[in-house]
Amino acid sequence: MSTKTSTKVVSDWTALVPGDFVTVRENYSVPHSGWIDDVTEDGRIIWLVLALGRGRRMFFREDGDFISVEVPHPGS
Repeated sequence: MSTKTSTKVVSDWTALVPGDFVTVRENYSVPHSGWIDDVTEDGRIIWLVLALGRGRRMFFREDGDFISVEVPHPGS
């Protein structure tokens, strides 16, 4: 039985915690999926361990990057 999910854009990066699986879109184009490794206290920078063994990468909120997460639907 699969759980139904939807995608939610995270505007407050301080709400992200290490281990969250997210997708970062640079300027709405190139997607980078992986796990949050760390977030600065002010939420301006995240480090992502990229899926498929593509290493670790830093993203800056000021660059206009958007982060989305898959969230489960209640009761599914």
